[in-house]
Amino acid sequence: MKKLKLEDYSKIKPYLDMANYEGYNSNFITMMMWNHEYHIQYEIHNHFLIMLHNYKGIYFWAMPFTTPKYYKEAINYMIDYSQKHDFEFMIDCATEEFVNILKTIDDGKLLYQRTPYNDDYIYDRQMQETLSGKKIQKRRNHYNSFQKNYPHYIYRDLDEVKDFDIILECLTRWEKDKEELSETMTSEIYGILYLLSTRHLLKFEVGGIFIDGVMEAFIIASQLNHQTIQIHVEKANKNIRGLYPAILKELLEHHYKDDLYINREEDMGLDNLKKSKLALHPVKMIKKYKITLKNLHIIQANDNDFNDIVQLWKNNFTDENEKSTQFYFDNIYNKKNTYLLKNKNDLISVCQIIPYEMSIHRQSQVYYFIAGVCTQKEYEGQGCMKYLLNHILHMKQYNNQLIYLQAYIPDIYRSLGFSISHFHQKIEIEKEYYNDIGHIYVKKNFSVNELLELYNKFTTKFDEYRMRDIDYYQNYFLPRTKIFEQQIILFAYDNQNIGYVIYENNDEYIYIYEIIYLSHLNNILSYFNQFNKKVIVECDLKTKINGTISLCQCMMSRQINKDRCLNKYYINEVY
Repeated sequence: MKKLKLEDYSKIKPYLDMANYEGYNSNFITMMMWNHEYHIQYEIHNHFLIMLHNYKGIYFWAMPFTTPKYYKEAINYMIDYSQKHDFEFMIDCATEEFVNILKTIDDGKLLYQRTPYNDDYIYDRQMQETLSGKKIQKRRNHYNSFQKNYPHYIYRDLDEVKDFDIILECLTRWEKDKEELSETMTSEIYGILYLLSTRHLLKFEVGGIFIDGVMEAFIIASQLNHQTIQIHVEKANKNIRGLYPAILKELLEHHYKDDLYINREEDMGLDNLKKSKLALHPVKMIKKYKITLKNLHIIQANDNDFNDIVQLWKNNFTDENEKSTQFYFDNIYNKKNTYLLKNKNDLISVCQIIPYEMSIHRQSQVYYFIAGVCTQKEYEGQGCMKYLLNHILHMKQYNNQLIYLQAYIPDIYRSLGFSISHFHQKIEIEKEYYNDIGHIYVKKNFSVNELLELYNKFTTKFDEYRMRDIDYYQNYFLPRTKIFEQQIILFAYDNQNIGYVIYENNDEYIYIYEIIYLSHLNNILSYFNQFNKKVIVECDLKTKINGTISLCQCMMSRQINKDRCLNKYYINEVY
């Protein structure tokens, strides 16, 4: 490996052009600006060029600079090199286009992690130059204010020799106003000064805005591939409104007339920077990935993994709140039933498989319910969950067992032997049929025993259903209803309980999640006419209700009779 030096450009440029990558990280000027941080080394081979970075002792590769024909050859060499020199193979800031090609030829040995904080923001050049259109009105207002307040400002190209001291003075003046000069900022200043000192060998533009003879803003930009300009540096006095849009507009009016886009690099995962970059309305993002070797292994969950599991749950199930999450981990989660897929020490996927009791043809039988299925979003689309589930399903204690799961995307599970086993019907009722509550009444005080008794009587008409007990209603059913802000009411007729309903009452409609009834269904539904809203009922297939009906797949299962009559089966589990 050779250290990357400025004089290497003529040797490297043909390979950069050959690769034609869109990301700004493949710009030689960027490499040189930050080389003092990343200590880049390179090798040239017959078909490819490779670059290795060393950032504070962490080694990572750039994408190999070559054509797709030689990606595999280059990657294999990089992997071998990493192993021989005892560091982990990793490619950082790989573009989506590169990743999509590599996935087709990597022999399944690589793992791809989305890194949104590295994504490049790409803008329409003309929009930033003309500041026209509703989207950019705020920025245009800032610029107009600048023109009004400083009508005699001057923009000019800067000379790396004559203006060096002026730029250094400005950097010093602007940065010393900050309470603390960060390590990154110090490093950026070093990179800026390096670029200026080498401008006679590198092709980029530098411009500045002067107000009353004092430079208040300057910008450094170069040309990328794909008709794109890269903004390397953009500095301005933050106390002068409209100065930032002015310095960019001036640069675009003076240079790069034939380019269509502007690359303003990444947001580094900083919320404020992300907000400001999004406010400029990027026309697209260049998505980035980290690539590592697959080193997948599956373990049973333990206490050390708990916090990571909770965080993964929160990231995946955004409709859950703090209370419902706490409820799940207090009442449902069990580390003995939970399995983790890791790549080395990184948590990738989680799956819990919970034993429940089912009544099948009047016989009690243990079955398993898969819950909490989630994968880190940055690893999605690579079969990680399928890999974990396949392992679980082939474990001795679960192989050939009756297993259920809720499937929001059924196609994922069909290849694992699951098929649709249970349907619900969702009915928006025709309220004109349900306007007579009759002599039924709502019981304000009732016990969990009454709920269980109603459920047991209701399910006698089904050949298969989830068995419930007092503990289920006391410690799961009622607390969960409260957490999700649902209501439960019990109906009676002639001093006999006839059913109960769990429902949500929101601003738009009544949604009934469970309706258990022994008689007088029409009268029970008529109760909800008082709310003067549309009423939607989710229920089993046997229940007959007038209204607009749609079927929803509520459960998939393995080891089932595919010819069975679906309206004889009842299950209504969330997790």
